[in-house]
Amino acid sequence: MNYKNKPKALLFIYSIVAILMVSALIFFGIAIYDAYYSESAAQPVAPGHEVFPTETPEMTPTPYAFEGQKSIQLAWFSKPPLDTDLRTLIDNYDFLILTQKDEVELGELRAMGYSKMIPQYFRLDAIHDPGSCIDEPPGNQVAYRVGDFCTISQQHPDWFLLDASGKRISESTGYYLMDPGNAEWRQFWLERVEASQTENGWFGVFLDNVDASLGRVQKHNTVPMRYLTDDAYQAAVEGFLKYIYEGYFKPLGRPLYANIVSNRGFDTWNRYLKYLDGAMDEGWAIDWGTDYFSVSAWEDHLTRAEQTQADGRIALLVSPGAQDELQRQQFALGSYLLVNHGRAYFRYSNSTAYRENWLFPNYYYDLGIPVGVRYQDGDFWRRDFTKGSVIVDPIHHSVEFIIP
Repeated sequence: MNYKNKPKALLFIYSIVAILMVSALIFFGIAIYDAYYSESAAQPVAPGHEVFPTETPEMTPTPYAFEGQKSIQLAWFSKPPLDTDLRTLIDNYDFLILTQKDEVELGELRAMGYSKMIPQYFRLDAIHDPGSCIDEPPGNQVAYRVGDFCTISQQHPDWFLLDASGKRISESTGYYLMDPGNAEWRQFWLERVEASQTENGWFGVFLDNVDASLGRVQKHNTVPMRYLTDDAYQAAVEGFLKYIYEGYFKPLGRPLYANIVSNRGFDTWNRYLKYLDGAMDEGWAIDWGTDYFSVSAWEDHLTRAEQTQADGRIALLVSPGAQDELQRQQFALGSYLLVNHGRAYFRYSNSTAYRENWLFPNYYYDLGIPVGVRYQDGDFWRRDFTKGSVIVDPIHHSVEFIIP
Protein backbone atom coordinates (compact mmCIF):
# COMPACT_ATOMS: atom_id res chain seq x y z
CA MET A 1 0.00 0.00 0.00
CA ASN A 2 1.11 3.53 -0.79
CA TYR A 3 0.80 5.34 2.57
CA LYS A 4 1.22 8.69 0.85
CA ASN A 5 -2.34 8.26 -0.68
CA LYS A 6 -3.99 7.03 2.58
CA PRO A 7 -5.49 10.43 3.62
CA LYS A 8 -7.06 10.85 0.16
CA ALA A 9 -8.61 7.35 0.32
CA LEU A 10 -10.07 7.95 3.77
CA LEU A 11 -11.46 11.28 2.64
CA PHE A 12 -13.15 9.59 -0.30
CA ILE A 13 -14.71 6.90 1.94
CA TYR A 14 -15.95 9.48 4.45
CA SER A 15 -17.55 11.49 1.61
CA ILE A 16 -19.44 8.45 0.31
CA VAL A 17 -20.74 7.64 3.81
CA ALA A 18 -21.85 11.22 4.36
CA ILE A 19 -23.74 11.29 1.05
CA LEU A 20 -25.53 8.03 1.91
CA MET A 21 -26.55 9.31 5.35
CA VAL A 22 -27.95 12.59 3.94
CA SER A 23 -29.88 10.70 1.25
CA ALA A 24 -31.38 8.41 3.89
CA LEU A 25 -32.47 11.38 6.00
CA ILE A 26 -34.12 13.04 2.98
CA PHE A 27 -35.90 9.81 2.03
CA PHE A 28 -37.31 9.23 5.51
CA GLY A 29 -38.32 12.91 5.77
CA ILE A 30 -40.33 12.71 2.54
CA ALA A 31 -41.99 9.47 3.64
CA ILE A 32 -43.05 10.98 6.97
CA TYR A 33 -44.36 14.14 5.24
CA ASP A 34 -46.41 12.12 2.72
CA ALA A 35 -47.86 9.90 5.41
CA TYR A 36 -48.87 12.86 7.57
CA TYR A 37 -50.54 14.87 4.80
CA SER A 38 -52.22 11.84 3.24
CA GLU A 39 -53.87 11.14 6.58
CA SER A 40 -54.83 14.80 6.98
CA ALA A 41 -56.39 14.95 3.51
CA ALA A 42 -58.61 12.01 4.36
CA GLN A 43 -60.12 13.82 7.34
CA PRO A 44 -63.26 16.01 6.95
CA VAL A 45 -62.35 19.66 6.42
CA ALA A 46 -64.09 22.07 8.74
CA PRO A 47 -65.44 25.21 7.05
CA GLY A 48 -62.87 27.99 7.13
CA HIS A 49 -59.93 25.75 8.05
CA GLU A 50 -58.79 24.92 4.53
CA VAL A 51 -58.25 27.16 1.55
CA PHE A 52 -56.69 24.93 -1.08
CA PRO A 53 -58.47 22.20 -3.04
CA THR A 54 -58.75 18.91 -1.16
CA GLU A 55 -59.45 15.32 -2.11
CA THR A 56 -62.96 14.71 -3.49
CA PRO A 57 -64.30 11.59 -1.75
CA GLU A 58 -67.82 11.74 -3.25
CA MET A 59 -68.28 12.96 -6.79
CA THR A 60 -71.64 13.61 -8.39
CA PRO A 61 -72.44 11.43 -11.41
CA THR A 62 -72.55 14.45 -13.73
CA PRO A 63 -69.49 14.58 -16.00
CA TYR A 64 -67.40 17.66 -15.33
CA ALA A 65 -66.85 19.99 -18.25
CA PHE A 66 -66.91 23.69 -17.40
CA GLU A 67 -67.82 25.63 -20.53
CA GLY A 68 -68.09 29.20 -19.27
CA GLN A 69 -65.70 32.07 -18.68
CA LYS A 70 -66.74 32.92 -15.12
CA SER A 71 -68.27 31.12 -12.18
CA ILE A 72 -71.29 33.45 -11.68
CA GLN A 73 -73.54 34.19 -14.67
CA LEU A 74 -76.69 36.26 -14.11
CA ALA A 75 -80.01 36.14 -15.97
CA TRP A 76 -82.48 38.99 -16.54
CA PHE A 77 -86.13 38.58 -17.59
CA SER A 78 -88.54 39.46 -19.03
CA LYS A 79 -89.24 43.21 -19.29
CA PRO A 80 -86.90 46.23 -19.27
CA PRO A 81 -85.91 47.38 -15.76
CA LEU A 82 -87.87 50.10 -13.99
CA ASP A 83 -85.10 51.29 -11.66
CA THR A 84 -82.02 51.38 -13.90
CA ASP A 85 -80.91 51.82 -17.49
CA LEU A 86 -80.19 49.29 -20.20
CA ARG A 87 -76.44 49.81 -19.89
CA THR A 88 -76.65 48.21 -16.43
CA LEU A 89 -78.10 45.07 -18.01
CA ILE A 90 -75.26 44.87 -20.49
CA ASP A 91 -72.62 45.39 -17.80
CA ASN A 92 -73.98 42.90 -15.24
CA TYR A 93 -76.17 40.25 -16.87
CA ASP A 94 -75.12 37.39 -19.11
CA PHE A 95 -78.52 36.17 -20.37
CA LEU A 96 -81.29 38.60 -21.29
CA ILE A 97 -84.96 37.88 -22.05
CA LEU A 98 -87.36 40.59 -23.25
CA THR A 99 -90.96 40.54 -24.44
CA GLN A 100 -92.91 41.09 -27.64
CA LYS A 101 -93.46 44.88 -27.99
CA ASP A 102 -90.10 45.64 -26.32
CA GLU A 103 -88.63 46.30 -29.76
CA VAL A 104 -87.49 49.83 -28.80
CA GLU A 105 -85.35 48.48 -25.98
CA LEU A 106 -84.13 45.66 -28.22
CA GLY A 107 -82.93 48.23 -30.74
CA GLU A 108 -81.23 50.30 -28.03
CA LEU A 109 -79.35 47.28 -26.74
CA ARG A 110 -78.14 46.48 -30.26
CA ALA A 111 -77.08 50.10 -30.76
CA MET A 112 -75.01 49.86 -27.55
CA GLY A 113 -73.13 46.92 -29.03
CA TYR A 114 -74.91 44.06 -27.29
CA SER A 115 -74.63 41.21 -29.78
CA LYS A 116 -75.78 38.20 -27.76
CA MET A 117 -79.04 36.44 -28.53
CA ILE A 118 -82.12 37.87 -26.72
CA PRO A 119 -85.05 35.42 -26.63
CA GLN A 120 -88.57 36.79 -26.95
CA TYR A 121 -91.02 36.05 -24.12
CA PHE A 122 -94.38 34.46 -24.92
CA ARG A 123 -96.88 32.62 -22.78
CA LEU A 124 -97.61 29.15 -24.13
CA ASP A 125 -100.68 28.56 -22.01
CA ALA A 126 -103.04 31.52 -22.35
CA ILE A 127 -104.32 34.60 -24.16
CA HIS A 128 -105.46 37.89 -22.65
CA ASP A 129 -108.81 39.66 -22.73
CA PRO A 130 -107.96 43.39 -22.84
CA GLY A 131 -111.53 44.32 -21.89
CA SER A 132 -112.86 45.32 -25.29
CA CYS A 133 -112.35 44.60 -28.96
CA ILE A 134 -110.56 47.93 -29.54
CA ASP A 135 -108.14 47.99 -26.59
CA GLU A 136 -104.46 47.21 -27.06
CA PRO A 137 -103.60 43.73 -25.72
CA PRO A 138 -100.27 42.99 -23.99
CA GLY A 139 -97.41 41.60 -26.03
CA ASN A 140 -96.59 38.66 -23.76
CA GLN A 141 -99.05 36.34 -25.54
CA VAL A 142 -99.85 35.55 -29.15
CA ALA A 143 -103.23 37.33 -29.32
CA TYR A 144 -101.29 40.59 -29.40
CA ARG A 145 -103.20 42.40 -32.17
CA VAL A 146 -106.22 44.60 -31.49
CA GLY A 147 -109.39 42.52 -31.72
CA ASP A 148 -107.63 39.16 -31.48
CA PHE A 149 -109.37 38.02 -28.32
CA CYS A 150 -112.82 38.86 -29.66
CA THR A 151 -112.16 37.02 -32.91
CA ILE A 152 -110.86 33.90 -31.18
CA SER A 153 -113.64 33.96 -28.60
CA GLN A 154 -116.37 34.19 -31.24
CA GLN A 155 -114.96 32.04 -34.02
CA HIS A 156 -112.84 29.48 -32.18
CA PRO A 157 -114.43 28.71 -28.81
CA ASP A 158 -113.00 25.19 -28.95
CA TRP A 159 -109.46 26.60 -28.58
CA PHE A 160 -110.11 27.42 -24.92
CA LEU A 161 -109.38 25.00 -22.09
CA LEU A 162 -112.71 24.06 -20.54
CA ASP A 163 -113.38 22.81 -17.03
CA ALA A 164 -115.47 19.78 -16.11
CA SER A 165 -118.69 21.78 -16.56
CA GLY A 166 -117.69 23.17 -19.94
CA LYS A 167 -116.72 26.67 -18.78
CA ARG A 168 -113.54 28.49 -19.74
CA ILE A 169 -110.78 28.50 -17.14
CA SER A 170 -109.63 32.05 -16.46
CA GLU A 171 -107.19 33.77 -14.14
CA SER A 172 -107.95 36.92 -12.17
CA THR A 173 -105.60 38.96 -14.36
CA GLY A 174 -107.73 38.49 -17.48
CA TYR A 175 -105.90 35.53 -18.98
CA TYR A 176 -107.77 32.50 -20.32
CA LEU A 177 -106.10 29.11 -20.49
CA MET A 178 -105.98 27.49 -23.90
CA ASP A 179 -106.17 23.82 -24.93
CA PRO A 180 -102.58 22.61 -25.62
CA GLY A 181 -103.90 19.65 -27.60
CA ASN A 182 -106.00 21.63 -30.08
CA ALA A 183 -104.34 21.47 -33.52
CA GLU A 184 -105.77 24.78 -34.79
CA TRP A 185 -104.70 26.62 -31.65
CA ARG A 186 -101.16 25.23 -32.03
CA GLN A 187 -101.06 26.41 -35.63
CA PHE A 188 -102.30 29.90 -34.76
CA TRP A 189 -99.77 30.19 -31.91
CA LEU A 190 -96.86 29.28 -34.15
CA GLU A 191 -97.97 31.54 -37.01
CA ARG A 192 -98.09 34.54 -34.70
CA VAL A 193 -94.68 33.79 -33.19
CA GLU A 194 -93.13 33.29 -36.65
CA ALA A 195 -94.54 36.65 -37.76
CA SER A 196 -93.14 38.47 -34.74
CA GLN A 197 -89.74 36.81 -35.04
CA THR A 198 -89.46 37.76 -38.70
CA GLU A 199 -90.95 41.25 -38.63
CA ASN A 200 -89.45 42.58 -35.43
CA GLY A 201 -85.89 41.27 -35.44
CA TRP A 202 -86.13 38.72 -32.65
CA PHE A 203 -84.16 35.49 -32.56
CA GLY A 204 -85.39 32.70 -30.31
CA VAL A 205 -88.28 32.40 -27.87
CA PHE A 206 -88.74 31.91 -24.15
CA LEU A 207 -91.99 30.16 -23.21
CA ASP A 208 -93.67 30.81 -19.89
CA ASN A 209 -96.05 28.56 -17.97
CA VAL A 210 -95.24 25.25 -19.62
CA ASP A 211 -97.19 23.00 -17.28
CA ALA A 212 -95.62 19.75 -16.13
CA SER A 213 -98.81 18.75 -14.29
CA LEU A 214 -102.39 19.89 -13.60
CA GLY A 215 -101.17 21.77 -10.53
CA ARG A 216 -102.03 25.28 -11.73
CA VAL A 217 -105.42 24.23 -13.10
CA GLN A 218 -106.29 22.45 -9.87
CA LYS A 219 -105.82 25.71 -7.97
CA HIS A 220 -109.12 26.74 -9.58
CA ASN A 221 -110.74 23.71 -7.90
CA THR A 222 -111.37 21.99 -11.20
CA VAL A 223 -109.79 19.78 -13.86
CA PRO A 224 -110.02 20.19 -17.64
CA MET A 225 -112.82 18.32 -19.36
CA ARG A 226 -110.39 16.76 -21.86
CA TYR A 227 -107.54 16.05 -19.42
CA LEU A 228 -108.55 14.36 -16.21
CA THR A 229 -105.05 13.18 -15.25
CA ASP A 230 -101.52 14.55 -15.21
CA ASP A 231 -100.49 12.01 -17.84
CA ALA A 232 -103.14 13.16 -20.29
CA TYR A 233 -102.32 16.84 -19.81
CA GLN A 234 -98.56 16.25 -20.01
CA ALA A 235 -99.00 14.39 -23.30
CA ALA A 236 -100.88 17.36 -24.78
CA VAL A 237 -98.25 19.88 -23.64
CA GLU A 238 -95.42 17.66 -24.87
CA GLY A 239 -97.14 17.35 -28.23
CA PHE A 240 -97.44 21.14 -28.42
CA LEU A 241 -93.70 21.54 -27.73
CA LYS A 242 -92.80 18.92 -30.31
CA TYR A 243 -95.01 20.62 -32.92
CA ILE A 244 -93.41 24.05 -32.58
CA TYR A 245 -89.84 22.83 -32.01
CA GLU A 246 -89.65 20.41 -34.92
CA GLY A 247 -91.84 22.55 -37.17
CA TYR A 248 -90.00 25.85 -36.77
CA PHE A 249 -87.30 26.36 -34.16
CA LYS A 250 -85.02 23.38 -34.72
CA PRO A 251 -84.96 23.52 -38.56
CA LEU A 252 -84.13 27.24 -38.51
CA GLY A 253 -81.64 27.01 -35.65
CA ARG A 254 -83.66 29.38 -33.47
CA PRO A 255 -83.35 28.53 -29.76
CA LEU A 256 -86.42 27.66 -27.70
CA TYR A 257 -86.43 27.92 -23.90
CA ALA A 258 -89.23 27.36 -21.41
CA ASN A 259 -90.22 27.92 -17.82
CA ILE A 260 -91.41 24.44 -16.82
CA VAL A 261 -93.85 24.91 -13.93
CA SER A 262 -95.83 22.72 -11.54
CA ASN A 263 -93.17 20.01 -11.55
CA ARG A 264 -93.93 16.79 -9.71
CA GLY A 265 -90.77 14.90 -10.56
CA PHE A 266 -87.91 14.60 -13.02
CA ASP A 267 -89.58 12.53 -15.71
CA THR A 268 -91.74 15.24 -17.29
CA TRP A 269 -88.91 17.80 -17.13
CA ASN A 270 -86.66 15.43 -19.05
CA ARG A 271 -89.36 14.59 -21.61
CA TYR A 272 -90.00 18.27 -22.34
CA LEU A 273 -86.27 18.99 -22.67
CA LYS A 274 -86.17 16.89 -25.84
CA TYR A 275 -87.92 19.79 -27.56
CA LEU A 276 -86.13 22.67 -25.83
CA ASP A 277 -82.67 24.24 -25.83
CA GLY A 278 -82.93 25.08 -22.15
CA ALA A 279 -85.35 25.43 -19.27
CA MET A 280 -86.04 27.66 -16.30
CA ASP A 281 -86.49 26.26 -12.81
CA GLU A 282 -88.43 29.00 -11.01
CA GLY A 283 -88.36 28.33 -7.30
CA TRP A 284 -84.95 26.63 -7.45
CA ALA A 285 -82.97 25.50 -4.35
CA ILE A 286 -85.26 27.46 -1.98
CA ASP A 287 -89.03 27.33 -1.75
CA TRP A 288 -91.49 30.14 -2.32
CA GLY A 289 -92.35 32.38 0.62
CA THR A 290 -89.87 32.00 3.45
CA ASP A 291 -89.57 28.22 3.38
CA TYR A 292 -86.62 26.02 2.53
CA PHE A 293 -86.66 22.58 0.96
CA SER A 294 -85.68 19.41 2.76
CA VAL A 295 -82.11 18.31 2.19
CA SER A 296 -83.21 15.55 -0.18
CA ALA A 297 -85.43 17.91 -2.21
CA TRP A 298 -82.62 20.46 -2.33
CA GLU A 299 -80.24 17.81 -3.66
CA ASP A 300 -82.83 16.88 -6.29
CA HIS A 301 -82.85 20.50 -7.50
CA LEU A 302 -79.06 20.47 -7.77
CA THR A 303 -79.05 17.19 -9.66
CA ARG A 304 -81.70 18.44 -12.11
CA ALA A 305 -79.62 21.53 -12.86
CA GLU A 306 -76.52 19.40 -13.46
CA GLN A 307 -78.31 16.90 -15.68
CA THR A 308 -79.85 19.69 -17.75
CA GLN A 309 -76.40 21.08 -18.50
CA ALA A 310 -74.92 17.63 -19.08
CA ASP A 311 -77.58 17.15 -21.78
CA GLY A 312 -76.26 20.25 -23.54
CA ARG A 313 -79.12 22.51 -22.42
CA ILE A 314 -79.19 25.88 -20.67
CA ALA A 315 -80.37 25.91 -17.04
CA LEU A 316 -82.00 29.15 -15.86
CA LEU A 317 -82.07 28.91 -12.06
CA VAL A 318 -84.33 31.38 -10.26
CA SER A 319 -84.43 31.43 -6.46
CA PRO A 320 -87.26 33.38 -4.77
CA GLY A 321 -86.88 35.69 -1.81
CA ALA A 322 -87.01 39.25 -0.52
CA GLN A 323 -84.17 41.66 -1.21
CA ASP A 324 -83.24 42.01 2.46
CA GLU A 325 -83.22 38.26 3.19
CA LEU A 326 -79.49 38.00 2.76
CA GLN A 327 -79.10 34.49 4.19
CA ARG A 328 -81.56 33.14 1.61
CA GLN A 329 -79.73 34.97 -1.15
CA GLN A 330 -76.34 33.63 -0.03
CA PHE A 331 -77.66 30.09 0.32
CA ALA A 332 -79.21 30.23 -3.16
CA LEU A 333 -76.03 31.65 -4.71
CA GLY A 334 -73.85 29.07 -2.94
CA SER A 335 -76.12 26.30 -4.21
CA TYR A 336 -75.80 27.68 -7.73
CA LEU A 337 -72.01 27.77 -7.50
CA LEU A 338 -72.05 24.06 -6.64
CA VAL A 339 -73.68 23.18 -9.98
CA ASN A 340 -72.78 25.77 -12.61
CA HIS A 341 -70.93 24.01 -15.41
CA GLY A 342 -70.93 27.05 -17.67
CA ARG A 343 -74.49 26.55 -18.96
CA ALA A 344 -76.34 27.73 -15.84
CA TYR A 345 -77.55 31.27 -15.16
CA PHE A 346 -78.78 32.56 -11.83
CA ARG A 347 -81.20 35.11 -10.44
CA TYR A 348 -82.40 35.82 -6.91
CA SER A 349 -85.65 37.79 -6.94
CA ASN A 350 -89.40 37.22 -6.71
CA SER A 351 -92.36 37.48 -9.05
CA THR A 352 -93.29 40.97 -7.83
CA ALA A 353 -89.78 42.37 -8.34
CA TYR A 354 -88.60 40.97 -11.66
CA ARG A 355 -88.29 44.49 -13.09
CA GLU A 356 -86.06 45.60 -10.19
CA ASN A 357 -82.31 45.37 -10.51
CA TRP A 358 -80.92 43.55 -7.46
CA LEU A 359 -77.14 43.36 -7.61
CA PHE A 360 -75.57 41.87 -4.47
CA PRO A 361 -71.86 42.28 -3.56
CA ASN A 362 -71.28 38.52 -3.62
CA TYR A 363 -72.09 38.47 -7.33
CA TYR A 364 -68.62 39.94 -7.83
CA TYR A 365 -66.57 37.52 -5.74
CA ASP A 366 -63.53 36.45 -7.76
CA LEU A 367 -63.49 32.69 -7.26
CA GLY A 368 -62.02 31.97 -10.67
CA ILE A 369 -63.43 28.93 -12.42
CA PRO A 370 -64.23 25.53 -10.86
CA VAL A 371 -61.55 22.84 -10.84
CA GLY A 372 -64.04 19.98 -10.53
CA VAL A 373 -67.55 19.06 -9.48
CA ARG A 374 -69.14 19.44 -6.05
CA TYR A 375 -68.35 16.87 -3.40
CA GLN A 376 -69.65 16.00 0.02
CA ASP A 377 -67.64 16.87 3.11
CA GLY A 378 -69.50 15.55 6.14
CA ASP A 379 -72.86 17.34 6.27
CA PHE A 380 -71.60 20.02 3.89
CA TRP A 381 -71.27 20.22 0.14
CA ARG A 382 -68.16 21.85 -1.25
CA ARG A 383 -66.71 22.92 -4.57
CA ASP A 384 -63.21 24.21 -5.25
CA PHE A 385 -62.25 26.93 -7.70
CA THR A 386 -58.97 28.24 -9.05
CA LYS A 387 -59.12 31.15 -6.59
CA GLY A 388 -61.11 29.77 -3.65
CA SER A 389 -63.91 27.50 -2.52
CA VAL A 390 -67.59 27.54 -1.56
CA ILE A 391 -69.01 25.40 1.26
CA VAL A 392 -72.78 24.98 1.62
CA ASP A 393 -74.64 23.67 4.67
CA PRO A 394 -78.06 22.43 3.45
CA ILE A 395 -79.23 21.71 6.99
CA HIS A 396 -78.76 25.18 8.48
CA HIS A 397 -78.91 26.97 5.09
CA SER A 398 -75.60 28.72 5.49
CA VAL A 399 -72.71 29.30 3.08
CA GLU A 400 -69.03 30.05 3.46
CA PHE A 401 -67.07 31.63 0.63
CA ILE A 402 -63.33 30.98 0.98
CA ILE A 403 -61.36 33.52 -0.99
CA PRO A 404 -57.62 33.78 -0.15
